[in-house]
Amino acid sequence: MIVASDVELRAGARILLEHATFRVGPGDRVGLVGRNGAGKTTLTRVLAGEGQPAGGTVTRSGDVGYLPQDPRTGDLEMLARDRVLSARGLDEVVRRMRTTEGAMASADDETRDTAMERYGRLEAEFTARGGYAAESEAATICSSLGLPERVLLQPLGTLSGGQRRRV
Repeated sequence: MIVASDVELRAGARILLEHATFRVGPGDRVGLVGRNGAGKTTLTRVLAGEGQPAGGTVTRSGDVGYLPQDPRTGDLEMLARDRVLSARGLDEVVRRMRTTEGAMASADDETRDTAMERYGRLEAEFTARGGYAAESEAATICSSLGLPERVLLQPLGTLSGGQRRRV
């Protein structure tokens, strides 16, 4: 949940938003509409915890997913699927699972056993965060945006600018 109380946003001396108070609950869907330069991206960054308001407070409980507006930022070697999953914080869990899979192939029994235990915990975390459903949703979202499912398995750097923006 996100709670904003008497929030004020500024771009230099210019006031973008003032006296804004609202609550976004779990599962809520919110759209920000406004002209270029109105402060939509600034507000989104503040709500995600990547910036501070000029006034007021923003409190968050639980994880807040946020994908930056600029598709050129970030790791262009990252798979498109992982970028979509990063909105739920699942990309890090997937990365640790992949690393652990390598350790499970170890010839050393103790290393392999420890890795298998770790993998079980990571898979439980992935499942609890809705990871398998999120992968399916990612494919559905890509399809709805006119992207073939194969795009999910490609590194971001191999996609066109328009494809990256939709991812």
